Parts: sequence; C-alpha cells; structure tokens
Amino acid sequence: MLSLAQLWRDVRFAVRSLRRAPGFSLAVIITYALCVGPNAAIFAVLYGLVLNPLPFRDASRLVQVTSDLRDGSRRNSSLAQYLDFKAHADLFAGFGVERMENSTIGEVSPLRIYGMRVSSDFFSVLGVRPFLGRFPTAEEETVGQDHVVVLARSFWEQQYNADPSLVGRTIRMGGEPFTVIGIAPRSLEVLDVYNDFWKPYERTPEEVNPRARNTLAILWARLKPGVPAEAAQAQLETIEHRFLTDQASPQLRAFEERLGQHIALHRPLEQLPAINTAILLLQCGAACVLLVGCVNVANLLLARANAKRAEFAIRSALGAGRTLILRQLPIESLLLTTVGAGVGILLTLASLRVINTYLPTAVQSAAPIAMGPAVFGYILLFSLAAGFAIGMLPFALLWREGLHLQGSRTASAGHGLRLFSSIFVIAQVAVALILLVGAGLLLTSLSRVLAVLPGFDAVHTVQFRVALPRSYSQQTNVLAQQRIVAAMRDIPGVTAATRVWTFPVNRNYSVVPFIVRGADRPTTGVQPQVYTQSVGANFFATLGIPVVQGRDFAEMDFTSTIPVVVVDQKFAQQNFPRGDAVGHDLTLGAFPPTDPKQWLRIVGVIARANLAGLDERDGPPFVYFPLNQSPVAGFNVVVRTSRALPDILGAMREALRNIDPTLPFYAADSLQNSIDNLLTRRRGIVLFVGLFADLALVLAGVGLYGMLAYDVSLRTREIGIRAALGAGRRQIIALIVRQGIGKAAIGLGAGLLGALYLTRFIRGALFDVQPADPTVYLVVSFVLLAVASLASYIPARRATKVDPIVALRCE
Repeated sequence: MLSLAQLWRDVRFAVRSLRRAPGFSLAVIITYALCVGPNAAIFAVLYGLVLNPLPFRDASRLVQVTSDLRDGSRRNSSLAQYLDFKAHADLFAGFGVERMENSTIGEVSPLRIYGMRVSSDFFSVLGVRPFLGRFPTAEEETVGQDHVVVLARSFWEQQYNADPSLVGRTIRMGGEPFTVIGIAPRSLEVLDVYNDFWKPYERTPEEVNPRARNTLAILWARLKPGVPAEAAQAQLETIEHRFLTDQASPQLRAFEERLGQHIALHRPLEQLPAINTAILLLQCGAACVLLVGCVNVANLLLARANAKRAEFAIRSALGAGRTLILRQLPIESLLLTTVGAGVGILLTLASLRVINTYLPTAVQSAAPIAMGPAVFGYILLFSLAAGFAIGMLPFALLWREGLHLQGSRTASAGHGLRLFSSIFVIAQVAVALILLVGAGLLLTSLSRVLAVLPGFDAVHTVQFRVALPRSYSQQTNVLAQQRIVAAMRDIPGVTAATRVWTFPVNRNYSVVPFIVRGADRPTTGVQPQVYTQSVGANFFATLGIPVVQGRDFAEMDFTSTIPVVVVDQKFAQQNFPRGDAVGHDLTLGAFPPTDPKQWLRIVGVIARANLAGLDERDGPPFVYFPLNQSPVAGFNVVVRTSRALPDILGAMREALRNIDPTLPFYAADSLQNSIDNLLTRRRGIVLFVGLFADLALVLAGVGLYGMLAYDVSLRTREIGIRAALGAGRRQIIALIVRQGIGKAAIGLGAGLLGALYLTRFIRGALFDVQPADPTVYLVVSFVLLAVASLASYIPARRATKVDPIVALRCE
C-alpha cells in the first residue's frame, strides 16, 4: 500500500524530472489545455441549455403544458385551459400561467420594456421566493386592482441602481401608475433574460370563457411526487377531450381533430430541435478534439517512456522494484494534465465570453452561460481520469515488456510502443478528417445561403418599432399612425415609407392553414400552410418587391369592407399553375367560412421575398393583408432611403419625438442587418466547428510529426547503417515519408467512412448541400494529405543529416 509519505516523495521526484524536460512538459500542458478549455465551454452550454436549464426547487417535476399538432409544431395554452386543468387535474401539485405584456416607462427618454402577466400561483409552482418585497396575490388578478408590479433583479439594478426603497413606491408604466411590490430573484431570469417585470394576470370575461382556447399563454405545472409524466399527460388529455365533447362548437372540434391537436408535456426551456442539434454538434466536435488532444498527450508520454527505457533498465539493475520505477509514469501524467486543466479553465472562461456573444441570436431568451460547479467538477474529474488512464498506457506496456538493460541503447522503439503510437496517429487523422468534413459542409451551406437573393432591397431599407399608449383614444391612435408615416416620408433622403404589423424580417412568422375556393381539400395529412403579414400602403414599393400580376393594395383596400389579399409567386405557382391566381378566393383556417362575404379575394401577385430568412427560401408562401387604419398597440415603420444608417436613424428618432416625445423609438435597424442577424447562429456553428476542425488538423499534424521525429531519433543507428550501405538522400526521405503517408492514408480511409456515417446527423443543418458532397470530401482529403506530407517531410529531412560514422560510433 502506497503511503502518503511515499506518494509525496514520488510527486517531488516527478516535479524535478519534468523540470529537466521543460519543452516536453510545456507541449503536454498546452496541448491538453487547448483541448480541455473549448470542450468545457461547450459542455457548459450543453449543461445550461439542455441538461439542467432550471435552477428551481425539484425542477425535474416542472413541466410546460402545450397543445401540439400532428405535424410536430407546438402551440401554447390559454387562461381557459389553466382554469380547467387547475379545477380538475389532481395529479398535479399546481398550475401557473403567464402571458407576454410589454409596456413603456419614462417620459423624457421613453424606454420599451418587456414583461409578463402572471397568475398568483406562478411563483409558487416554480418554487421561488422574492428577493425583496412580495409577489402578487389572487385578489390582485382583478381588473382595477392589478396595478402592482414585480421587477426583475437585473432590471432593478440597471435602471434603478438597486435602490431598496423602490419597493412600495409608484412608477409609471404605459402612462399609468403601478406600485412596485417586490424584486424577483435572479433565478427567474433564466426563463427569459429579456424579461423586465411581472404583473398580475387580470382575468377579463373574454379570457375566462371556457371556449376561449386561444394559444397565447404559457402554462406551467408541477407534478405531484411519484406521478409519471405519461399519466399526468393522459389526465390532461381526458379533461381536454371532455371539453371538446361537451362544450366546444362542432367547428372547433373538427378543426382540432383535423390538425391532430393534443395536449403534451415538455421539459421546461426544452430547446427547439435545431438548437439541440447545434449544441450536440458542437459538443461532438469538442469531444473529438479532446480525444485528439489526449491521443497526442499519450503519444508524447509513450515516446518519453521509450526514451527513458535505458534509465529504467539501469535503475532496475541496481535493485529498484519495477512498481517503484514505473509508477512515476502515471504520477507525471496526472501532474501535467492537472496543470493543463488549470490553464484550460482560463481558456474556458475566455471561450464563454465568445459563446455568450452568439448565444442571444441562437436562443433569444437564454441567460448568459457561466462556468458553474458542475462544469468545474467535470473538468476536474475528467482531468484526473484522463491523466491516470494516459499515464497507465506506458506503465502497462513497459510492465509487459519488462525492464532489461540489454538492447535498451541499441534497439529502436519497442514493438508495443510503436504499435500504440501508430494507432493513435491513425485515430488523430481520422478524427481530424471527420471534423474537417463537417466544417466544410457547414461552410459550403453558409456560402449557399449567402448566395440566395432576399427578393427585396434590404440595403436601403430601414425600420423601427413604435408602441402607442392605451391612453390614446381611437381617433388619436389612428391619427398618430398616419402622422408618423407622413413624418417619415418628409425626412430628406427618404423616398418611401410605410407601416407593417410586425417586424418585416423575422423567424417568428405565423404559419396558418388555408383553403382555396373551389380547390380540392386534402382529406388526410397536414393541410397546406402559409406565412401571413399585414402591411400598410406602399409596402411592396418601399421594400422594392415588384408586382408581377394584378395590382398592389389600393387606398380603398385599407377601409373597404371587402377583404382582399396579395400573394407571392410561390403561392400562385403552387395553387394556380396556369397563372390565373388573380380573382380567385381563399380563406385562412381548416374550414370554409359560413358567410360567403368572408372569402378573401386575391388582387395581386408579387415576387417571392424571403422575409423569414435566406435559408427559409423553401418555406411556406406568403399571404399579405392590408393593415387597416384601426387602433393598434404597436407597429413597425419602414422607410426606403439612400442615407447612412446612423444618420437616418437620428432623423427618424427626432421626427417621432416631434409628434409625441413620450413614444418609444426602439428595435431600429436596417433590413440587411436583420437578415445578417438571422444567420448569426449558422455563422456561429460554422465558426466553432471550424475552429475545432482546425485545432484537430494541427494536432493531427503535430502528432504525426512527433511520432516520426521520435521514431527517427530512435532509429539513428538503423539510418546510419542504411546510409553506410549506400542509401541516398532521396531514399531515406522516401522511407520516412512513406511511413507517415501510409499511416495518414489509413486514417484517411477510416475518417471517410466515419464521415459518411456521421454527417447524416447534420443533414438538418445543411442548405443546398448533401452530406456526401464529393467536392468537400476531395478538398478535405487533399488538405489533410498535404499536412501529413509536410509533417512527414520535416523529420525525414532531419534523418538525411545523420552521419553514418557518428551514428555507429555512438553505439
């Protein structure tokens, strides 16, 4: 049994030994740190967004209740469902509901803030306590008594300098007084980092109507201890089925049956499949780089052990036990990997800063990722396990081969060591090729996306959003909309201006089913769907979208009782292949309208505009509605201009201030920047996978070089004999290069097979590129062979400088 005194003596001896080989020690530490740091950072993202996203009490019993469709899409719940489930579902410990509620604070410099209307049991279901003050009560969920608010801790710190006396005071939100009753704990910000406040969910008669099953609310639930999620979901489905049978209208019942709508339970903050795929893809890439790094470290330790065979043999001949001699190998490995892990932690912190830059565009509501105890423990445990395992490899090989003085000076590397070294290099090349192929496919996809034309003039089009207060009368609201658009047209350099219901370029377009009048309706499967957008006058002209058939919206369309729509070319081609879309009727929904006057008449066809993103080129078609002159809470203003972005934004802000200085001017940007922002996630994935692939390529080249360099140093006598017997410089170079290229070729073959199998899992992240794209495979193979040739040539060239006389005399 190894005592602490003996262990301490061995550690001190290992430190002295490693200090005498600073180059070797530094190489191991840097290699290991470069692999552990980024890998731990990606693991932090995986842990924070997928494995354990909620810092709440008994988070495993928290679920979100949604209404899912047969096509896999997910819809939220409603206040009516919340009341129904709360009254009849006894397998749950409680329910809580929230719904988005935005507002404006400030009079001089109005600021748009984002919040939620929540039920009084929302906080208890999550299991959180207020940081200061209290949470809303059930009595405050009544219209007139709901003017109380809980602020997010970060918002309170940033906007009010963490003033504790704010609790109990009154602030103005949306022009109305609200009493601040509490400050929420920071853990609540994990649900949505942009959430600034929570106010009571006042229950209007329209929302508590049992038939009001609109899907605008987020429903939270906590399972009772020991209740499986399957049984709880079945109970909610039974309750919902009872509603459809007893209270729902025949149209609603048929509509939900047609869409295959059903109640489902999901893990809270469960990310979209695309997000999960991206995170897992990055984690796999990081794990592969970590594997390559561990292989390189193992290779270095094997070579060091082989170089010290003579020392070990002499110590054994002097009477030292084999265990005493060889246990230094795992101790040295543990020391080096522990120091490397320490440096890797610093790299992890730096990597997280870069990741958090891209995170908001990938997962808009996610809080910044931090390196918590779980990630730190992961680094520590992995480093100890990897260090011990890597150190045991040379220990096991030398234990099996024995420590003998005879041949230790004249032999080349032992067969076992050379075999392991070769296997490791082959594995490195294979892993590097797989990562390079993945990065090449993703980079090619990005280039194909960037080549897609948006279908509108994004460079010269600028937009901002404005929210009108509830205090405006109906007439004041309509006049304000007209004045704002007119004021934008009067700005010098603006050639056109319009308004639109929501952001013209975004990923969150509503997808709804439709029916073309007179066309056959599908009896099975998913009904065809479209994106919808409500636009103001001159919208298509402002964005530079040409009308290819029929006409644009006319002024009368915005006040007429006859409903009309404009569709894009994709819709027309899919539903009217003869080119006669204008004049036909359609309706949104799963059933025809009961009133013939409710059919929507197609008056024009415009060119396809990829407003949902360049990589959504193959998404549903668009149907545009006239945005009527009626009171609205908020809308976007879009202008076409030749002026620089900062210049025109200042002019637009000033024009809005002249109309009403209390109106917030926010979300202002060019449409080109909006398009670029939609591609940030794709760019981020390409960047990180590309970095991992480049790192793996460098490590593979270094590993191949290191193996051949050590092999050349241990074959000095053999090379000297070959030179003495007449081998020329080219023959010696060919001997060493052939050895390196041969191992690289084997790794290349294994990597190609692995890439063909693994790249199918990233098919969903590819655009206009097949997982087996031959161009990518050929280019990557050529690059890897070029690196392998360079890594092999350098030690081969060194081998030609061996003097035969010196090589033979030194033995």
